[in-house]
Amino acid sequence: MKAFAARAAAFMADNPDIEIVECVFPDMNGVMRGKWVPAAQIDKLAKGDVRLPMSVYNLDIASEDTLAAKIAVDIGDPDGVGWPIPHAFGRALWVERPTALALMTMTQPDGSPCVYDPRQALARVVARFAEKGLTPVVAPELEFYFVDAETDEAGIPSTPRGMGGDRLESSQVYMLDVKSAFAAVLAEIDAAAKALGAPAEAAIAEFGPGQFEINLAHTADPLAAADHAVLLRRAIRGVARKHGMEACFMAKPYGDHSGSGQHFHVSLVDEDGHNVFDAGAADRPNDLMRGAVGGLIETMAESTLLFAPHLNSYRRLRPGTYAPCYAAWGLDNRGVAVRCPSIHGPAARIEHRVAGADANPYLALAAILAGMLRGVERGADPGDPVSGEPGPGTGGALPGNWQAAIAAFEASRFVREALGREFARVYALMKRQEMERLLRRVTDAEYDAYLRVL
Repeated sequence: MKAFAARAAAFMADNPDIEIVECVFPDMNGVMRGKWVPAAQIDKLAKGDVRLPMSVYNLDIASEDTLAAKIAVDIGDPDGVGWPIPHAFGRALWVERPTALALMTMTQPDGSPCVYDPRQALARVVARFAEKGLTPVVAPELEFYFVDAETDEAGIPSTPRGMGGDRLESSQVYMLDVKSAFAAVLAEIDAAAKALGAPAEAAIAEFGPGQFEINLAHTADPLAAADHAVLLRRAIRGVARKHGMEACFMAKPYGDHSGSGQHFHVSLVDEDGHNVFDAGAADRPNDLMRGAVGGLIETMAESTLLFAPHLNSYRRLRPGTYAPCYAAWGLDNRGVAVRCPSIHGPAARIEHRVAGADANPYLALAAILAGMLRGVERGADPGDPVSGEPGPGTGGALPGNWQAAIAAFEASRFVREALGREFARVYALMKRQEMERLLRRVTDAEYDAYLRVL
């Protein structure tokens, strides 16, 4: 922790007004949990004096303990030790009170990794690449909606207002005028992300009204890439609230508009820094890229719960929406689950397009990298690329609902090996608890359809 101690000392010298440090522990759902530490006690972070129950990672979306997991009150709810990530620390520009933000990871008291920490689950997979002398280079892309801070009586959000004060209602894809209307907010998000160490790059207006995408720079450290995605999300939400809006990361907030995805661009470099996916001047991917794609195709259905972890997630995965329903791949084809935008040169890479904006970046990336590694090790054959809209016969169907995805996850040996048996166990139990709670609720759609008809 010498690196963090040095960085914190330099930061506090440059920012003597800082009053608190927000210690952020993203849980299995990607929900930001943690505690505040007075700035005068910032040295506690590097000493391992920031502690939280290890069960904090397994809280469900309603902030309830996952009872069947039996890792909280049943065993005394023991603490883990929080540690700051040196490159993921900086000033929270959007808050009025001078605040620093520190992204945290956790170990057990004996110093071993906390098996419930999503970042540690990703670290397991990354270590396997290092053993083979390979480094994944990753760039996440995150889509989201701006919505009004106030919802209607039914809790439904409204689209924000653009130029002239009119509400955005229709498709706005790539429209510069729409982007201009939110230029100040987007500029603040860019600055806020970079202040936390997240290298935000291009921002574009996406299909839905009030929907945008922000890209992050390629990073030769998958853990840092996922850290950047978490920090970007925190910055987007914070700046949106400062401007009287909410940032919505639901996969499908509006039934009639585009869903929000979280895409990952991944290449592999060897110990000499060479991109092993570079096929030279060939017109088809080389064997290593084909193997990686094949591994992703083979493991996609059993990993879907990590890409689509919530009830709402499955509203996004529909035909004709650029959100894949089939485990299919193609070259420069945005309609497939796995796209290969380039197959030669230093930019040769894979784009994985299944995860929604609601997915935990650590877990989505862990599943992607583990699938790629399995395919490379086994020389998996992905079959022929798909040139148009995938359908039956062009790839196996992904689980079409939450129940099916949970069942496929629970049955998967691949998932248990990738994430760790205990992590996979408690994650599945958490998802079952959430599903059972939400499926007990009677929706307004059911009252509309049945109340006065049956």
